[in-house]
Amino acid sequence: MLSIRSVAVGLLGAGVFTAGCVAAPDAEPVETAELPMRRNVVPIGANGLNPNDFWAPANRAAFQALGGAALAGAGGVLVATPLRATAGGKSVLDYTVRCALSADQVVRAPNGDKYYGEFGFAPEWTGRALNTSEQRWVSACIFQHLNGSGEHVDILLEGGHDALACNLDDEPFADFIVKDATMFGNAFLPGPIAGYACIDADLAGVLSGLSLSCPLDTNLLALTRLCGHLPTCGVAFVGLCDLVCTRDAAGNSTCHTLPLLGPVLGPLLGPAYSETIRSELRDTDILPLYGSCGLL
Repeated sequence: MLSIRSVAVGLLGAGVFTAGCVAAPDAEPVETAELPMRRNVVPIGANGLNPNDFWAPANRAAFQALGGAALAGAGGVLVATPLRATAGGKSVLDYTVRCALSADQVVRAPNGDKYYGEFGFAPEWTGRALNTSEQRWVSACIFQHLNGSGEHVDILLEGGHDALACNLDDEPFADFIVKDATMFGNAFLPGPIAGYACIDADLAGVLSGLSLSCPLDTNLLALTRLCGHLPTCGVAFVGLCDLVCTRDAAGNSTCHTLPLLGPVLGPLLGPAYSETIRSELRDTDILPLYGSCGLL
């Protein structure tokens, strides 16, 4: 795996689509290793998934195995998975179900525990294995929710998925004004690098305006927030989004795994990802999320 210092920078933040500008149905919050999951108004998410839990080898293997078959059997009963054996695994499972299923979907573990859908990137997973596009959408959603800083803030998720078709000028979405980062990749595939992240120039500029130390601390900020204290991480930072992504007329990005040359040479340099998720932050959440940046 790559060193965190080379892969973590662009993980600052997240961007994801969620299920259609609606609140999830009334339900009991799901206790995870991090915090009780409150139900959000999509496409607003709360990035509280501990990277130590997701990148743990046993949890990563169990996550990959889930994608190869239907998530649930008869009666909506969740398939057997080692993720349910530990608190960290349950947190990974909770975020996975939230990313994949829609707000009106729920799967039940054999002991009766419920896992609720929210964003709806792969609602048909309950009846069949994920296809490649669904794997990418769910993976990008997971990457956007990784947060090792301990400061869990709301993130506005945006992208070209039907589930994210919202008027972002309406409340409560209009409060999110700082462009953050874009994530893409496929964590269901084997290999040390599961995904990629690029940072928006807007965030770098805002951080620089808040503190003179921020330009020097960007790697460390992302290391703490998205990779926890792991010496390695499964997401590679590919620089500024403007250098690796192209946007269509609607503003949705197709991103590559190499800066500058990716958009030019395209398929010669590896796959392009149209299943990308970008995020925006409230300006009041920048310092809580990037608190180690300091004020100089």
